[in-house]
Amino acid sequence: MAREPNFYEVLGVGREATDGEIRAAFRRLARELHPDRFQGPEKQRAEERFQRITQAFNVLSNPETRARYDRSLETATPRGPLDPKDVAKALLAKAVSLFKQGDVVQAHDYFQQAEAHDADNAKIQHQFGLFLAQTGKLDQALRKLEKACSLEPLNGTYFLDCARLFLRAGMVLRASRFAEQAAQLLPDEPTVQALLAEIKMMRGQKV
Repeated sequence: MAREPNFYEVLGVGREATDGEIRAAFRRLARELHPDRFQGPEKQRAEERFQRITQAFNVLSNPETRARYDRSLETATPRGPLDPKDVAKALLAKAVSLFKQGDVVQAHDYFQQAEAHDADNAKIQHQFGLFLAQTGKLDQALRKLEKACSLEPLNGTYFLDCARLFLRAGMVLRASRFAEQAAQLLPDEPTVQALLAEIKMMRGQKV
């Protein structure tokens, strides 16, 4: 089971982050997770998350309290710092779990934290992209999935998902390019052939 993130992970920054980076991370998260942007159950979860990022910022933005907090982290982890890639994997697993439970606000936060710890992890980019697509952020989703494809250019599933999203966005030519790459990587996958047929039909209609 994934552990609860420390204050640095809450803000999505590293232990070596400057004061400016901490403040910038807080401002970004405060805009994205401000409770006024949500309604119903999501609003309550956003309020809880907003309190957490505010608490983390209050501690880390003050040199004295940050120094004490850093000492407490060192005492709590006598074996040395955790590998950011391992932390990212744990955060990703938590994000996926939260999304399955319907907690979109918390899931988004954990996806961001996972990405902050290992931005070149193709699986994180792929999963984050799928999450964003399902929550209505199609432009951001496409960027994540394209990055996943560039990080793992032999993963046919990534190209297939990217093609589907481009088609959903009405970008038929881009969808065709990714679908053709998926077909090369997954020659026996029937869903790829079905997607190519759908794209061919749509391109014919646009002529």
